Formats: sequence, structure tokens, C-alpha cells
Amino acid sequence: MIGVSSFCRFWLIDNQGYHALLRFFRSSAWDLSSLLEHWFVFSVYQQQSICSQGRLVTLGDHTYVPKEGRRMPGVVTLRQDSETQSKPSYFRGQCWGGLALAAGGMTTPFALPLNLRMHQGSIHLGEAEKSSLTLGEQMVQMAIDFSLQTNQGAVLVLDAFFSVGPVFLLAQATWLRSIKAPAVHIITKAKKNYVGYFQADPSCYTGMGRPSQYGEHIHLAEVFDHLYLFQKVSVRIYGHMEKIYIYHLDLLWKPTKGSLRFVFAKTSRGPIVLMCSNLDQDPIAAIELYCLRTRIETMFDMLKNVLHIFQCHFWSKKIPKHSRKPKSNKTQQAPQAENAKTVQTCWDATERFVNLGAISLGLLQLIALKFPEEIWSRFEGFLRTRSRYIPSERTVKMVIANLLVQDFLKVAPTATMREIRAKIIKGRFKKKIIQTEDHVYQRAA
Repeated sequence: MIGVSSFCRFWLIDNQGYHALLRFFRSSAWDLSSLLEHWFVFSVYQQQSICSQGRLVTLGDHTYVPKEGRRMPGVVTLRQDSETQSKPSYFRGQCWGGLALAAGGMTTPFALPLNLRMHQGSIHLGEAEKSSLTLGEQMVQMAIDFSLQTNQGAVLVLDAFFSVGPVFLLAQATWLRSIKAPAVHIITKAKKNYVGYFQADPSCYTGMGRPSQYGEHIHLAEVFDHLYLFQKVSVRIYGHMEKIYIYHLDLLWKPTKGSLRFVFAKTSRGPIVLMCSNLDQDPIAAIELYCLRTRIETMFDMLKNVLHIFQCHFWSKKIPKHSRKPKSNKTQQAPQAENAKTVQTCWDATERFVNLGAISLGLLQLIALKFPEEIWSRFEGFLRTRSRYIPSERTVKMVIANLLVQDFLKVAPTATMREIRAKIIKGRFKKKIIQTEDHVYQRAA
């Protein structure tokens, strides 16, 4: 909960070990990209992934983390889009883009974290914000990298923020040679004011000028005025079967200058329009996959409030000091050229800390999916009701924490383990964990 200091308190490390941990996260001896590549392959190899039409289902979104540090990398002025009045409209913090793999079943899915990266504040690296990819393109690029490294096609499910032309253009520009198709297909929610176009009728061409590509236009919201075109089907909506009205059209969309599949659905929660880059996308599957998108919000909640992975405080004197008050991001200053490498190291250390925490959450989820009965049999906490058969990440964490303490006491009594045991038994954890040394060994047995 307090960044690197949490490791020191758990392992009972002194000040010298604290600085060793800081050097570990900033070290050039290991590379985050290589670690994530192994993590991608390992996650898919567990055979817990949710697939659709032969493709892995991935989820993407952004989350904001408030930060008050004046020399932290990636800290910019952010706008809060939440409707609650308890949060300020503008605040200082980091914008994290998260890519997750839908794992488990359609009834009890997990958003297994794959990769988290800072998507704003590149001015701290000496790069101009305008020259970098947009927030939407950065998310698609993360999904493309995952698809290329695992050599499997993916479906990326996003919310309405990503329903822009550059997102679809970037997804269609990168193909996977093994399947001879785009590496990533996009499913996202359309905005209310979008307009689609039918193909132009060739018979209307008079021979003067270039033939028109776009025919009659239609406002997407107006399609729901013609319910006789819709078909009533049973679809799983947020884990529950529901009767909805569904219809789909392949229309031209000007931002992409090509055709997209638009899926119209009228549910108990209101009408919704989805945009699919795959013209062969099953409309019912598109609705069910979009309902999985909310699981990434749960993933962010677990990362923030269970593992506290965003509580790191890496900073550098080489970063120009900025104000704690929300100001325009145009006022941010880039570091001097000779300090760029040091700032890059600080930036990488932050992403390394966060991604190691994300891998930890993924391991908890895989344990919950593969060993649910063992987890429940060892769970000593109190739950008034179990919401589902698969235990949550918080439940698995409590069980693993108890097993770690017992494992310390079972290991051969080396000099290091004797010192740790002595501090656990006689130190400040005496009243919290056990009362006597005999009771410790009895529990471990």
C-alpha cells in the first residue's frame, strides 16, 4: 500500500535493502518488454481465455491515478468525466492504459491484466504530445503487440471513447500473416450523433466527374424507429439471459472511408449501437462481448484497492518541477537533453512496478479459476453469502497470505530463515499472528 516501502516492511528489510529495491526497478539488467512477452504466452497457455470466432477476446480502457508529486514522470492535468460531485473537475495525476484478456467463462469472467502503460506526459521524455499516438491509437497498438507476440488474432472491446476513425484505421493496417487477416478486430460503442451511408447506386452515375461512393445517409439513432426490421433473440446481458431486439447493417463510415458492421440492439437498459471492424462479426456475439467490457473496471478496482499497485512514488530531480495545482499541460517543460536518459529510467521504473503488480493480480485470477475448491477449503474469513462459485481475487489473496507465512516456517532452518522466523515470532507480528512459538509450528503442521 506504500510502494517500495511495502516490500521492506514485509521482508523486514533495513534502509540498505530499500535502496537495493530502488536500483532493482531502475536496473538495465532486465527488460519489461521481454517479461511481458513471456507473460502473454503464459496467460494464453493456461487455456482459460475466452475466444470468439477463433480469436482471443481482449478488453481495453484507461484509468486515472491522482498524483501530487512535483517531479514524477507522466503526471499531467486530467479532466474527471465522472458525474459525481465528490471529485474535482480537474486534478493532477497519471493516465494509465490497460489491456486485459477475458478469462474464465461468460458467466464468471475475469479481466486478466496483460499490460499497463502511461499514455500521457510524454513531454517528460522530451517528446511532443502532438507527435505521439493518440490515446485511442496507443490502446490499439498495445493489442496489436499482444497479437503479434502470441501469433493469434484478437478482438479488442472498447467503450464509446474509442469510436473514432484512427482507431479503426490502425487496427486494419496491421495484418497477421498466419491468419491472413487483421491482427485485431475492434468492437466499440457508437456515439449518438453518428451517421452511416449506404453504397451509392451505380445506375445513378451520369458519366460526369468521379462516381459517388456514398449513397443515402442514415442517422444511427433513427434505425430504432423501424422495429419491424428487428429480430427478437435471447442474449446473455451482463451474466443474465434476456430477450432483446437486434438488427445489423453494413454501412459506410466517412472517418474510415470504408464499411463497418453496425449492430443495433434494444435491451431493458435502453438502445445501444455497436461498431465492428469485422464485417463477418456475429451480431449476438458482439453484444455479449461488449457486456464483458465492464470486467476491466473491476480489474482496475482490484489493482487500486486490493494490491495498491499505483502507490509507487518514483521521481527524479532531472524532471522540471511542476505545480501541484491543475494547470494547462502546455505549460509543462521537457527535461534537458543530457537528462533524458535518467528521466526515461524513472519512467520505466514506474511502469515496471505497476506491471509486476498486474502480473500478481493475474496469477491470483488464474489460481481462482484453476483451484476454486482448494481456495474455499482453506479460506478462514467470513462471507455472508458467496456471489459465485469462483472465488474473488481478494479471497485468493487472503488464502495465499496465510500460506506464505506457513511456508516460511516449513523451509529448512538456514541462517536467513532463522532470522525471519525470530522476527516474525518475537517481533511486532507476535500479537497479530500467533501467541507462542509452539502455536506457530502447530499451525504450520
